[in-house]
Amino acid sequence: MKITDVASRLYHIPPTVSWEDATHRVANLEFIITRVTTDAGIVGEGFAYTTGIGGSAILALIDDYCRTMLVGQDPRQIERLWSFLYGQLHRSGTGGINTLALGAIDIALWDIAAKWYDVPLFRLLGARRDNIPTYGSGIDLLLDSDALLNQVEGFLAAGHKAVKIKIGRENAEEDLDRITAVKKLIGCTRRLFVDANQRWNVADCMNRLQQLAAFDLGWIEEPLHAEDVRGHADLRGFVALPIAVGESLYTRHQFAEYLQANAVDVVQADVCRVGGISEWLKIANLSASFHRTMAPHYMSELSVAVMCAIDNADILECVHGGSFSEMGVLQTALRLENGVAFPFEAPGHGVVFDHEKLEPFAVDPAELRKRNLQSAK
Repeated sequence: MKITDVASRLYHIPPTVSWEDATHRVANLEFIITRVTTDAGIVGEGFAYTTGIGGSAILALIDDYCRTMLVGQDPRQIERLWSFLYGQLHRSGTGGINTLALGAIDIALWDIAAKWYDVPLFRLLGARRDNIPTYGSGIDLLLDSDALLNQVEGFLAAGHKAVKIKIGRENAEEDLDRITAVKKLIGCTRRLFVDANQRWNVADCMNRLQQLAAFDLGWIEEPLHAEDVRGHADLRGFVALPIAVGESLYTRHQFAEYLQANAVDVVQADVCRVGGISEWLKIANLSASFHRTMAPHYMSELSVAVMCAIDNADILECVHGGSFSEMGVLQTALRLENGVAFPFEAPGHGVVFDHEKLEPFAVDPAELRKRNLQSAK
């Protein structure tokens, strides 16, 4: 079997609810969907995303550069192709746009492999388990107390085992009031996670964490800048509150730095951002060797499959308003029942797009460039 073509399209899809955290607001999610076609008639689809910047650059990197490296190759040789592409892309950077482009390709190759062997992805990867517990996650710093509690009530009604809210307001008392109200609502049997989105420096964070210590939180996510490994290590020595990091890391080497520095409790590698399934599994195994659990960032429809294939899986994030299922662009939505998610059982990774429903969100990169130039004048 040989690859005959690689082609991508760019889509701008707004979250179904408003998104705002301590450091940015998201108006549109950019999705790059890559189709890898083979001479065996099998087509694999992969995808990457941004929160509003860089989508056309990722598309160009895949179609203008990676395509010529892939046509004629055997798509089942996933590790060989990943290493070759990474070596080529590494010349222009170690992560970010490069690993996002690589992630879209790698996901498509795994889709092809699972279809070739006529099994769902999670079974091809080992099927350590059949389902994963979930938590409801809100990008909700803009919400007032009543709206926040309404959102959390929706998470509980959906059966989620835990919830996550954003913190990082200027007034620390407002953060404490939000946590107190949500903690009271969910009770003592469910976990509450909080996410600061890299809001603070070390000194500010130490003051904040002292105030949070009494709440028995499941974790605090990204309290500091993602590149501050030493700062996160210092925080772990300062309070007993578990620290979660990973959505803003892009290579296994960055995760290794955190693990070696004893600076992280919960690893949140994003399957798209780190370069796809191949690299995500390496990060999961690396984390397991340090006895750390995986709770991946976003991409629930794909993350559920890789979570079911590892032995250090913790819990699956279901981001309110941002899943493919909620946005209505899949042929089959992710199955969620009583606080657990089930991987797709169809051959391949199972994330099958409804391209008719996607079409209204399609963006021509040339038109996007023109619009951006006009808005800059």
